[in-house]
Amino acid sequence: MNRYDKYLESKDNKGYLQLRQAVGEIVHRIGNVLPDIKEPIKMFLAGGVAVNFYTGYRSTTDIDASFSHRILLPKAEDLIVSFEDEAGKLKSVYFDMNYNVSFALMHPDYVKDAFKVLGKEFSDSKIELRILSPVDLAVSKVSRFQGNDKEDILALARNGLITPENVITRAEDALSYYVGNQSMLLSDLNEAVEAMRTVCLEPINKGQGNAR
Repeated sequence: MNRYDKYLESKDNKGYLQLRQAVGEIVHRIGNVLPDIKEPIKMFLAGGVAVNFYTGYRSTTDIDASFSHRILLPKAEDLIVSFEDEAGKLKSVYFDMNYNVSFALMHPDYVKDAFKVLGKEFSDSKIELRILSPVDLAVSKVSRFQGNDKEDILALARNGLITPENVITRAEDALSYYVGNQSMLLSDLNEAVEAMRTVCLEPINKGQGNAR
């Protein structure tokens, strides 16, 4: 392993087991349609599934992800996998074909700072699963700030994975690369930060024991 890489260790992945296995199956289905390649393509996991892996909070059913290369995905109906949720109810997880990183607030270093996701369920010779760092995940959710986004941010804060200060710094740095009216986004950022301050008690370097 490259000592400069960051990892989400399998033992520290708090994601619901059946959901993790379903995500792994989708990784394999994508890898199965790819030709032989010298190095695996990186798949960057975002959204509610990423929050679930970090915190165990809210097992969601849609996979938001981008890739290090332009690839031709299987048909949407081939990227749906059924699993049982915590209550024993049958659910389906699917790959969101409409997710587009271009419309989310992302720091230009989000690719470099993503964590490699370890675990045999994700092991694939053609796809290397990575997950947005906690702070980049929070920043991406500030830019959307709908539905469960606020609760996802607070879940990361409660687990000591982010602080108001590093979210503000990362978001403001990311904004310097965007053109457009930023007033609404700054308002959402302020709201998210104020909410975080009610639950965030530890600095981020104490909360990232799952990374090395």
